[in-house]
Amino acid sequence: MKAFIYRCRFVWFWGYISLLTYELLLKNPWVILGKEISQNPPLDTHSAPASAALHIGSFSVLGILASFAFLEKTEKTRTRYALWLVLYAGLTEAMQTTIPGRWASGEDVLFNIIGLVCGALIFLQIYRLLKDSPSETLYPIPA
Repeated sequence: MKAFIYRCRFVWFWGYISLLTYELLLKNPWVILGKEISQNPPLDTHSAPASAALHIGSFSVLGILASFAFLEKTEKTRTRYALWLVLYAGLTEAMQTTIPGRWASGEDVLFNIIGLVCGALIFLQIYRLLKDSPSETLYPIPA
């Protein structure tokens, strides 16, 4: 099972980034795969705290998955992917200007980047704890 989790890390990363892009570019974010999930959304996503929480939370997951997926890559490659993800954080907001009823926000770009950094830091902390743990790890971490 651990080897399977480790081998699928790229599938999880690209699958999540695809789902995140799809969700960020919908006219109504409360529609999933063509079905409206809520007539009265449980969260007013136009309020600053809710928007911050959604963006930071979703991009933290992306930061964790990216850190896991590119763990074995060289520092130069990881830096390139990190810059690509920062660009992705801005491009998704810019693309929202082409969707009626949606708009881009500099604050959301900032929240996206904060989420990426938080996710990477969370992964780094978990990685260090597992690496230093005398017990068996969740997945085969390269030495």
